[in-house]
Amino acid sequence: MSKFNLISIDLAKNVFQVGKFFHQKLQSNKAVSRKELLTILTTSPRCKVVMESCGGAHYWARKARSAGHEVVILDPRFVKAFRVGQKTDANDVIAIAAASFSPNVRPCKSLTQAQQSLQSTERMRALAEKQKRQLANQIRGLLLEFGIVIKQSECAFRQAIPEILEDSDNGLTAGLRQCLAQCYELFKAQSTLKETLNELLIGLVKQDEQCERLLALEGVGPITAVGLLISLSDTTHFTSGRNAAANVGVTPRQHSSGGKVRIGHIAKYRGEITLRSHLFLGARAVISQLKHREPKTKKEQWLKALVERRGVKCAAIALANKTVRTSYAMLKKGTSYEPSLLANNI
Repeated sequence: MSKFNLISIDLAKNVFQVGKFFHQKLQSNKAVSRKELLTILTTSPRCKVVMESCGGAHYWARKARSAGHEVVILDPRFVKAFRVGQKTDANDVIAIAAASFSPNVRPCKSLTQAQQSLQSTERMRALAEKQKRQLANQIRGLLLEFGIVIKQSECAFRQAIPEILEDSDNGLTAGLRQCLAQCYELFKAQSTLKETLNELLIGLVKQDEQCERLLALEGVGPITAVGLLISLSDTTHFTSGRNAAANVGVTPRQHSSGGKVRIGHIAKYRGEITLRSHLFLGARAVISQLKHREPKTKKEQWLKALVERRGVKCAAIALANKTVRTSYAMLKKGTSYEPSLLANNI
């Protein structure tokens, strides 16, 4: 059997392409089954295992790491630049290995089973909320075509639908009434599912010590705490708090050349978009409450002055940036958040 010190894997559902390399030279490149891949990882001598970030990557990363291997997960967009020739599984394996040899390689983070469970629960809750909203919008749109307008609130929607179904003079046919009734029942089921998953997620967050500490930050709720934990849990993945904030997408884009530094706006489709949205909304809520009372901490004093100087949106992004940096420091050092009180509040 030939020697190798790197295993490159092109992940799939059932058939995986595995390449073995020794000092950057290809020794073998063949397709294997799930069972064969597991055997390769558990029986091979300790080496570097490289794969793309895709479905099942976290599972196989944990399996490889438990066997003593060093695991590197790469962004598919980064790997694409190293592929030579047509797109095949065999060429992808070589491209993944070539990308891992690059001096500027930036691996993706790997989640533990507990962190992946938290992330999966939050995504199922988000899906239930999205489907509930889609159903409500679909029903509103269909009824609008019949001249029936429903006010823009969930309470108004729940009150209006039974009345519309019972009204015999609104011109709706029996078949359409039956269809709307079924969709409304589905809407209520999705609402119940969303509330159930929301309560489950809150319970899981309270059981997680790291999430519990993140909840102390201004504008951070259970959903945002989960997002921060998933994004920043591997603190070795970042060199500084600014690097962590840039990964989330709460720092401005830079387009510098020839020694001239040009700082632009916050990129809309860059970084952790969902997490950034939750951070921004949480920051807006903090600013909204701060309008009706005097600041109690130095951060609130800074935030209120920033709102007066630069406006609400700029201040909200600044607070989101500070929240990410503080979260990174808390997770890295294992500390709790203790805001600095003003002299008159001590």
